[in-house]
Amino acid sequence: MIVRQAAVTAGMAVAAIGLAAGVSHAGPVPAPAPAVTSTAPGTLPFHDVASREENDRAFAQFGAQVGIAVTVGSLVGTMAGAGIGCVATLPACLPGLVTGAGIGGVVGTIVAGGPTLGVSAYQLWETYNAAPGTSMYADRDE
Repeated sequence: MIVRQAAVTAGMAVAAIGLAAGVSHAGPVPAPAPAVTSTAPGTLPFHDVASREENDRAFAQFGAQVGIAVTVGSLVGTMAGAGIGCVATLPACLPGLVTGAGIGGVVGTIVAGGPTLGVSAYQLWETYNAAPGTSMYADRDE
């Protein structure tokens, strides 16, 4: 269940990234229609979703989290892979260093970036589907 939700969320995040460039320069948006609940069988009820500001903050946070995780993961993986490759081929350290660095960079990116992408995409999905003012990105006067 969680894997399926994470996969759907990751797909939605990729689609949102692809569409974000055209949406960011859109003109004013008219006021949304009041929430209407559909009573027809087989249809989903309509409900309000998070505000534009909340969605923008969530998307910016998503990009920052994934970017940091991929960068740190690839850097740490490259260093660890280079060290392991050099030790594994000690008499000829340079070929093992280069090979280990390449493999370690890819593995580090997947190990650090994959779970972070899933969690961040899930948080983005939750914010996109939250009622206005209820997400963690809402302005709250406390």
